[in-house]
Amino acid sequence: MNRLLFAPVLFVVMIVSAFAAGPSHAQDKGARAAAERLMTTIGLEKRVEAITQLYLNFLPANTPAEQQRAADLRQRAPTAGPRFRGAVVNAASTSYTKPELEALDTYFASGEGQRLLTTALTRAVLGMGQKGSVKGSDILRAEDLPRDNPALQAAAVKYPGFEKRAQAELQREFAQEIALITAR
Repeated sequence: MNRLLFAPVLFVVMIVSAFAAGPSHAQDKGARAAAERLMTTIGLEKRVEAITQLYLNFLPANTPAEQQRAADLRQRAPTAGPRFRGAVVNAASTSYTKPELEALDTYFASGEGQRLLTTALTRAVLGMGQKGSVKGSDILRAEDLPRDNPALQAAAVKYPGFEKRAQAELQREFAQEIALITAR
């Protein structure tokens, strides 16, 4: 059950950041600042913290080993949001250029962008609940983004590259939590 809950937690939070994808570019201060603004706009840190708390509420604690794992995870939980944000900012700022990140920020600050974010999160949660796994095409669809904005269309096309970079960053940042969750 721990593995089943961890996968949607990790994936749902990645979805929020999945719109900042692309080919590798040297990270620059402007792109990093734009990625930070985008994470603030989409409320990444708060979303991670909410999902983490939900996950912690459902941790089994029937055995002493489960109780210890739960205690260890609860101790690490307060830093999850900022650490997740840092990992995603690293991936986004090396994946996208400053103008692309700024276009995404503008879009997600709009009502239409917020609605798409809600839709993407809902797809991820329902996908995990119904199929047990979620693919990028279940979350981000090119047709969901405005066709009159080339930067947003590029984001949809570039998603797979970002996803790989974000997964590597998140696995590195959350190695201890992953080990605790997958321990038997």
